[in-house]
Amino acid sequence: MTEACSALTGSLAAVTWYQTPEVVHDTHSGDVIAGYWVPGSNRIVLTTSVMMDGGIVRHEMLHALLKGGGHPRGQFLGSCEGIVDCEEACAADAGPYPSPPESPIAVPGDSIEITLDVEPRTPARNIDQGRFSLTVFARNRSARWITVSPAAGADPLHTFSFDVHGGNGATAGDQRAIDPSQTIFSPHETKRQVFDLVIGDYPIANQLLPGNYTGRGAFAGWWSSDSSFVIAP
Repeated sequence: MTEACSALTGSLAAVTWYQTPEVVHDTHSGDVIAGYWVPGSNRIVLTTSVMMDGGIVRHEMLHALLKGGGHPRGQFLGSCEGIVDCEEACAADAGPYPSPPESPIAVPGDSIEITLDVEPRTPARNIDQGRFSLTVFARNRSARWITVSPAAGADPLHTFSFDVHGGNGATAGDQRAIDPSQTIFSPHETKRQVFDLVIGDYPIANQLLPGNYTGRGAFAGWWSSDSSFVIAP
């Protein structure tokens, strides 16, 4: 997924992974961080609490593919936006958002197309250790630069959301905008957000039990149609 969005290839098998139960601090700012990539030894160190957080893992994988530190805007808030996490410190390091060639116009939700994709289509414990993803896509139907007016009652800072429910459990989540690139669409642009889930033994947090489910995705509070999928036993 990270290689595909970045258009970079590399031997991720050559990366050595470590986890630590300790609190990790950025050596420059002193801020608490979830993990880091070490260039000389090609190591990725993650705190235990984020080992299963796909967005953070892919963030560090992108560093390994780029073979460098820093957070180039074109990758972290461009090609791989919504696939790799990029929080406040990452966005600040990426530099300012370049002004669009024209002022974006605010449009209602029917000006974008919202769809949901489940990968793999039928999640199972014997595929990727039971991990699977829901990706919400939002496509600008127009040839104009736009922003999307939030649906009535929606948090104006929310971008992507998802909701899954079934007889064996339910879960939901959302993302909040921290950068203009996450709310401004170029003509016909498609944005996406990956939400990572796992087949678990208890229907809590991002875990779901095997069974039949219905899912939907949203952008700015505007929801897609329902999609049905099955989590295999």
